[in-house]
Amino acid sequence: MYTRLFYGTIQPGLGDDAWGVLHDLIPKIKGQQGCGHLQVLQSGDEIVGITSWESREALAAYVDGDVAGELMSRLTPLLMGKPTIRSYEVKVDT
Repeated sequence: MYTRLFYGTIQPGLGDDAWGVLHDLIPKIKGQQGCGHLQVLQSGDEIVGITSWESREALAAYVDGDVAGELMSRLTPLLMGKPTIRSYEVKVDT
């Protein structure tokens, strides 16, 4: 299993726009083959997206696919700079 973390800070006054993009794209992300758990966390203007993937191949297909590209092209202009994205192999899951 693999987990992908997305960190970003929404620009002041653009929270409703950012959440509109997320609400539009979350079902598309969740519908990607191999996507398991999906969470979006918020603290003030900071957001963290967490997705879990069944395999490295499923994660790679998402990263290289249209849905991830759409997320980045629509959400990044609403953030303070470029988001930080990291992927990890899950070693322990209890």
